[in-house]
Amino acid sequence: MKFDAYEYIGVIVPGSILIATISLLYPDMTPVFKESLSLGDLGFILVLSFVAGHLVQAGGNLYEGLVWAPTGGMPTGWPAKEKSRLLSDNQLTRLEQKMETDLGTSRSALSNGRGPMREIYVRIRQDGNINRIEKFNRNYGLMRGIAVAFLISAILVAITDISQWRIALLLAAACAIATYRMVRFGTHYAREVFAEYLSLRKEDDKGGPTDQSAAT
Repeated sequence: MKFDAYEYIGVIVPGSILIATISLLYPDMTPVFKESLSLGDLGFILVLSFVAGHLVQAGGNLYEGLVWAPTGGMPTGWPAKEKSRLLSDNQLTRLEQKMETDLGTSRSALSNGRGPMREIYVRIRQDGNINRIEKFNRNYGLMRGIAVAFLISAILVAITDISQWRIALLLAAACAIATYRMVRFGTHYAREVFAEYLSLRKEDDKGGPTDQSAAT
C-alpha cells in the first residue's frame, strides 16, 4: 500500500500522538510501547496511528469551525467582506473584477461555501503554480490534527487522573500552540491562493499549445 505525503504527515503523525497517550494511560489495554519493538510491532503501530489519525482529523473538521468562528469563518471567505485584512484594497478590487470575468460572480459569493473557491483552485492548478499553496494546505492539516490530538490527550489525562493536572495543562498548551500554527498556515494558504489567482493571465492573453503544455 502506497501512502502519499499528506497521509504520512497529516494523518499518521496526529494519530501517533493519540496512540502514544492512550498507551501510556492504559498500558494493559494497549501495550504498544515495549523495551524492544519488532518490525511487526512497528507496522502495527503504524496501522493504529493511521486509523486513529483519520478519527482525529474527523474531529478536526469540527474543531476548525470553532477556531475560525470568531473571525467570521475561514480565511478563504474573508475577501467577501468590504474590508479584509487578508488582501489590500487594490487586490480586493482586482479580485472582484477577475471573478466577474472568469466565474460570472462577485467576491461576495466566497462567503457562501466552497463552490467559488473550488473553481479558483482548479484554475490555478491548470494554469498556475500550486506547489506553494499545497505546502501551506498540508501544514494546515498537520497542525489541525496535532491540535486536536493534544486536546483529546489533555482531556483523557484529566479524566483518568485529575492529580496529573499539570500534564493535562501541558498538553492543553501544546494544543494552543498547534492551533496558533494552524491559524497562521490557514491564513497564509488563503492569501497565497488569491495572490496566485490574481496573477493568472486572462484566457485571451494565453499563448498557444506550447504555453499550455508548459503550464501542465
